[in-house]
Amino acid sequence: MIYDVNVNRIKEQLSHLELCADLLERLAVGKRELEERFAAERALHLASECMIDVGSVMIDGFIMRDPGGYFDIVDILEDERVIDRETGSKLRNLLSLRERLVRRYTETAWTDLIPYVQDSGWFADFAKQVKTYLQKELGEQSIR
Repeated sequence: MIYDVNVNRIKEQLSHLELCADLLERLAVGKRELEERFAAERALHLASECMIDVGSVMIDGFIMRDPGGYFDIVDILEDERVIDRETGSKLRNLLSLRERLVRRYTETAWTDLIPYVQDSGWFADFAKQVKTYLQKELGEQSIR
């Protein structure tokens, strides 16, 4: 079967996800001023958007079942073995935070963000799993 997967879009999103992860790593050891909190909120929000966008592009390109929402995208990525259960669980937790950052941002404190900032290393796991899936399905040269 020939797939129409926008690999360039996926590469762009994974690259942006890496920027978010880099910022969060620096914030994990830095001061907790207002600017840092806003930077963490934005980086976590954008990281969640990057991962969902990657999932959407893969679902469309590989003609997987239609998602009903963000959490369904995670379910599909797990069911299709794009990501493992641990990564899926962490992504669901991040999506729950995303909902708060987008809709109830006045109720979010720095202490709510700390666990996500300190555990942002799994973003690289997500990217690696996506790249592995693309290489398996489209060939070694697909993600380079």
